[in-house]
Amino acid sequence: MSASLRAAVLQLIVAGVVVAAPGQPFDAGYESRPPLAAEKDAFIKLTMRSDGLPGLQTVVVKDGRVLWMKSYGYAVLDQPGPAQLMRDNSILFSASVAKILVTVAVLQQVEKGRLALDDDISPYAGFTVRNPGWPDVAITWRMLLTHTSSLNEEDDERSSSTLSYGADPTPSLDEIAAQDFAPNGSRHWAGQWRAAKPGSERIYSNDAFVLAAFALQRVVGEPFDRYVKHAILKPLGMHNTSYSLAGLPRERLAVGYASLRQPDGSYRFSPAKSYWAHRDGRGSALDHQMSCSDYPSGCAHTTARDFAQLMLMLMNGGDAGGVQILKPSSVELMVTPSGFRNLDGWNQGLGLNGPLDLRGRQLWGHDGSDRGAATAVYFDLKTGVGAIAFANANDPSLQLNYGVSDIVEHLLLWFE
Repeated sequence: MSASLRAAVLQLIVAGVVVAAPGQPFDAGYESRPPLAAEKDAFIKLTMRSDGLPGLQTVVVKDGRVLWMKSYGYAVLDQPGPAQLMRDNSILFSASVAKILVTVAVLQQVEKGRLALDDDISPYAGFTVRNPGWPDVAITWRMLLTHTSSLNEEDDERSSSTLSYGADPTPSLDEIAAQDFAPNGSRHWAGQWRAAKPGSERIYSNDAFVLAAFALQRVVGEPFDRYVKHAILKPLGMHNTSYSLAGLPRERLAVGYASLRQPDGSYRFSPAKSYWAHRDGRGSALDHQMSCSDYPSGCAHTTARDFAQLMLMLMNGGDAGGVQILKPSSVELMVTPSGFRNLDGWNQGLGLNGPLDLRGRQLWGHDGSDRGAATAVYFDLKTGVGAIAFANANDPSLQLNYGVSDIVEHLLLWFE
């Protein structure tokens, strides 16, 4: 049996399928059963080895509570050291799953009547925001939250210019957004806007969520990070989540890595700071933490356990243990298909995307992929099960979110 076939068979066994003996029809030996704890661990560890994930946090929620929580591997490897096991309270880089917080914050203001989803963003931003090819077409909040604004996805070189390591960055969100979006802004770039009419196509855009968060500051009258902390994070009990590095417990910080496959199939791990930013790979775990001026696009530091609180709130119609973060109607907007799909064919909701699970059923949530981070947060409203996986690595092409999402989909199946 080839190595690839052995891996496929193991995957079927771990998923609770007994494979037919050679020469028999496949369904002759088919039986479904919940996998044993050891089989779950075997599948997760196999995926970590095959994809090159040094560390992983997993959480499963069901029926309004955390049902499973387990961490694997290492939060910090020998470089930069000292080596530390991944723990349930280790703090990782969120990547784009933190965009969910932007959508929740916007909908809170919609509920208060301070804005409408189809309003032009310009009055809220304080300057005119237009696609130069479509100067008469307003860019709306809804377009920004569904990736249909015609703002393009930025390239890695440009997005790297807003990053800092080991300390919170300057310029501020206000400064970077003005440079990006105001007329004659200094950070305008040739490919910033797509040729198609705003509202006519879906193109994933970090900038769209940066613009939404920036404009929201003028609605709520305070910095976006401060608003999110008291209006969302604190009520949800997400005490380990922060956009800033200041105040984070250093002893719990995980380090992000580049996962580099070797000719023999093994992996070499290089700190993200060294591999992508070409900076000194020495120093403490804090020295290796990324921080961003355009932080609403996904530059939070958090745990999978914290994000379970956000997921539970969404699955419970906006209610978090008696605290109403959103109205049920707002959550319904988030999980309603917009009519657009991403390149993988997943439904686009309002701030959420919707892949199909291993049995073809609709999920909702978000994944994230960045330098040294791969994350996935998905839930099934029909089964009442949600799952989260956060890893502290990515490959050079930033594709390891697919492997992490696969772990999440298996967790959803196992615990339904």
